[in-house]
Formats: sequence, C-alpha cells, structure tokens
Amino acid sequence: MSRHDTPARRRSGIELLRSGYGAAIVLSGSSVSPMFSGLLGLFGLARAAHLHAATERVNTLKAQVADARQRNEAARRDATQRKQQAAEANDRVAAATQEVERWKGKVAAFRDKRERLKQAEQVIALTRGHLLTMETKLDVLEGAITVLDRRTRNSVDYPAGESTGKAPAPTTPS
Repeated sequence: MSRHDTPARRRSGIELLRSGYGAAIVLSGSSVSPMFSGLLGLFGLARAAHLHAATERVNTLKAQVADARQRNEAARRDATQRKQQAAEANDRVAAATQEVERWKGKVAAFRDKRERLKQAEQVIALTRGHLLTMETKLDVLEGAITVLDRRTRNSVDYPAGESTGKAPAPTTPS
C-alpha cells in the first residue's frame, strides 16, 4: 500500500462519493502525478486519498465541535448555577446587613439608656448627699432646740437664785 491508500478496498477510475455537503467526483489510483492532481483541482476533482483524509479531518473537527458544544453547554449550566448561588448569597448579605443595622439600633438604644442610668445614679448620689446634709442640719437644730428648751424650762420653773436639783416638771402645752 502507498501512503495515499486507505484501509478501505482500492477502487480505480472515477467514483461518485456522497457527503453531507453534496456530491464530489473523485479519481482514484496510485499512478496520478502531482501535476495531474493540480489539473484535477481546476475541474473540481480530487484524488480519493485526499478526499478520505479531508473526510477524516472533517469528522475529527465535527467531533471536536460537538465536544466544544457540550463543554459550552456545561459551562452555561455552571454559569447559571453560579449566578443563582450569587443571587442567593446577595440575598443573604442583604438580610445580614439589615440584621446588623437592627442590632446597631439596639446598641445605640442601650448606650442611651446606660448614659441616662449613669446620670440618674449621679443625681441619686447628689440627692443622698443633700439628704445627709439636711439630716445633719436637722440633728443640729434638734439639739439646739433641746438645749434652748432646757434653758427655757430651767429659767421658768426655777427663779434665778433657786436651785433644787430636781428635774423640771413636765409641762403640757396650752
């Protein structure tokens, strides 16, 4: 077999081959010279070996195109799935952002309440200090009133020169 022969049975003469693109007239044989191949090309003819090689290349390219289409379709499905996942992730991010904003509002409210509580504690401490001061003043006034009352009772019950050593008699208010 020569380099242009195909595994199929050799044919001689002119053959009519049908392909998906129409019919072609093919001359087969091993005695065709390169110059003769060029002349055949002028008339739209080709050698069988060239046609078979071209057919194999076409079949190979068709298989590659089919494979590329399958990969393309798989890539499109994958891209669609990724887009859906991205949309879901964006929805989750939006929900999480809303949740964060809600918690920020709560934190701000708690900080405000804590600040008001600190102010209330300061007011209470100041009020306790004032109350303690007032109680102290009242104790001083009560002690002063008691001293004045004793002096007054002592001077009314006993004239200036008399002293009996007895406790003054209780008086009833009138």
